Amino acid sequence: MVPRPRNKANKGLPPNLYFDSRRGTYRFRRPTDGKWFQFGRDRGAAIDAAHQLNATFMQGADLMATVLGEEKVSLSDFLGTYEQDILPPRELAKATLDLYGVRFKQIRAALGAQPIDQITIRMLAEFLEPLTPRASNQARAILTDVFTHAAARGLVPDNPAASTIPKIEKKQRKRHTMEGLKLIRRRAPLWLQNAIDLALITAQRRGDILNMKFEDVKDGYLYVVQSKTEKASDAGWLKIKVTPQLAAVLSRCRDEVLSPYLIHRRPERKKKREGKDHWTKVDERFLTRAFKDARDEAGCYKSWKEEEMPGFHEIRALSLHLYKRAGKDGQKIAGHASEDMTRNYQRDHAEVVWSEVEADLDIAEIAG
Repeated sequence: MVPRPRNKANKGLPPNLYFDSRRGTYRFRRPTDGKWFQFGRDRGAAIDAAHQLNATFMQGADLMATVLGEEKVSLSDFLGTYEQDILPPRELAKATLDLYGVRFKQIRAALGAQPIDQITIRMLAEFLEPLTPRASNQARAILTDVFTHAAARGLVPDNPAASTIPKIEKKQRKRHTMEGLKLIRRRAPLWLQNAIDLALITAQRRGDILNMKFEDVKDGYLYVVQSKTEKASDAGWLKIKVTPQLAAVLSRCRDEVLSPYLIHRRPERKKKREGKDHWTKVDERFLTRAFKDARDEAGCYKSWKEEEMPGFHEIRALSLHLYKRAGKDGQKIAGHASEDMTRNYQRDHAEVVWSEVEADLDIAEIAG
């Protein structure tokens, strides 16, 4: 049976029974085809009827499976197969896998117990409806791929997720202003100031900045393998020339804390956490929270709504804007594809062709 959506109106109701707040009545959704039936205003009677119907539908499905010699495969069961067999060969970045994990949890909570071949378009549409446009589209994309693989294995006759309509996503976050980021930087601890400076001058993503190590700086270059594109794009292999501007930032990263990472901090307790190979490593979530704290303390965007507030990620957009304003090529340093790099597809990683770029943006106006 399909669990009810998690909202106050349906709290305490059995699966497939819903409260219609507009009419003040209860209604039952038949799990076999998604058809609705009005159950009136009596809560107790509606719950009793729903319990009996759910038991009947479950018993009927079990008897059919027994007669046909079939084993029911729930959506949750197939998601397990999807995670174990289908995702690993794609070699997705950890951040992407974490996102999949969040969406899998939501999908399992709403539809996991339902036999995968009994899931209808309407069920999926009702699951996606209350989600934000971004979350809804992410979940829809995952479900579409899941049902594509399920259909290829003969578990479902078609792909109901593909028939749902994606939502229109309106970009809400605004970009940083020069003065705004300058004020945020003043309120940030030293390690976060270094992260801001590196983001500005290299235009790299949050995860790639946090993965940069001192050993990656050699022979006058900072070598960066972009985690988001190294498996999917030939432009993810960057050889960034250590210009005087970048050298100044790298110098500020060296302090009394011994760490292999350019961006590091001394935590309150020395404890190696999951996903970390060194106790001084800063993880993405901590960086995001620390940046938000510094931004809120700076109070630089007071007139903006919460959803409009730019985070650490938006520093990359400001960096590319400043490169363009200075008449420099920001696209290449960002790791965008170039014709010269297509040879990487035909080479072993040991012989990879690195895309040489210069990080020569003057960030003195912000970094001082």
